[in-house]
Amino acid sequence: MPTQKLASGIDLYYETHGEGEPVVFIPGTGFSGNVWEPFQLPALSKTVQVIILDPRGCGRSSAPTGVYSIEQMACDVAALLDHLGLPSAHIIGHSMGGRIAQALALSFPQRVRSLILAASGSGPAGRSGQDCVPGLPFYLVSELVEMGFEEFVRHECCQTTTYFTTDYLQQHPDKVRSFYEMVWKHHAKWHPYLRLCMARHMWEGTHRLADISMPTLVVVGDADLIGSNHVTQSEVMAKRIPNAEHRYLAGQSHGFFWQAPEETNAWILDWISRHKTGND
Repeated sequence: MPTQKLASGIDLYYETHGEGEPVVFIPGTGFSGNVWEPFQLPALSKTVQVIILDPRGCGRSSAPTGVYSIEQMACDVAALLDHLGLPSAHIIGHSMGGRIAQALALSFPQRVRSLILAASGSGPAGRSGQDCVPGLPFYLVSELVEMGFEEFVRHECCQTTTYFTTDYLQQHPDKVRSFYEMVWKHHAKWHPYLRLCMARHMWEGTHRLADISMPTLVVVGDADLIGSNHVTQSEVMAKRIPNAEHRYLAGQSHGFFWQAPEETNAWILDWISRHKTGND
C-alpha cells in the first residue's frame, strides 16, 4: 500500500481494504496502523471499507522535526480523505486518536459521517487531579526517564493494566507479548514520541465539545482507570457532546480492541449500520 505525500506536508502511510461505508481508524499515541491488522481489518473489511494509517511521527509516515499538534494531525486525515476522493467517512479514534478525531469533527464537520471516541479524552479540563493542567504529566516524564523509552513501552504493554486487565495478563501472556511485538514493530521512535505526547497533553477541546454535531459514540472500558482515568474523561465527553451515546465495556481496560475483538467489532458494525449514508 502507498505512502502518499499530502497537502498537509507529510508523507503518510495508509492502507484501504474492502468496500462499502468508509471507516477511518486513528490509533493511539505512538501506535501505527498495523495494530488494527490482526482483528479489525480482516473482520470489518468484509462489509465496510477499512482505512488504516500511520499518523505523522509513527511507523512508515514522515517524522518531521518541530512542533506537533492535534490540529495538524486532523489536517493530515482530512488531506488523506481528499486524496482518496472521499467526501466523508466514519471516524474511529482510539486514545490520542480520539483527540485527533474530535479536532477533525470540529474543524471539518462535513468530513465526518459519525464519530467513535474510544478510550479517549477531550483535554486537561476533562481530567482530574494533577492532570488537569496542560503539559506533560509528572508520572509520564518520571517513568520515561527512569525506565528508558523501549522499556517504558514494553512495560506499559506487558506489565501494567493499561491495555489488558489483570486476569487477561495472567491467563494470556503469549497474546500480551504478541501485542507488544506488534506495537513495537512500527511504534514512533523516541523523539517523535515525545512530540506526540506533547501534542496530546497541550490540546484542549473540552470547551468545544458542544459544537460536535455528528452522531457520536463515547465508549470506554470500565476498568480503564490507570493514569489519567479514561472513565471520568469519557463521562465529561458524553455529557457535553449533544446527543452522544455512552457505552461502558464491562471488564475491559484501554485495549478492548485487542482483549475483546469479537465483541468490539460487533458494536462497531452495529454503530456503522445505524449511521450509514442514507439513514438520516
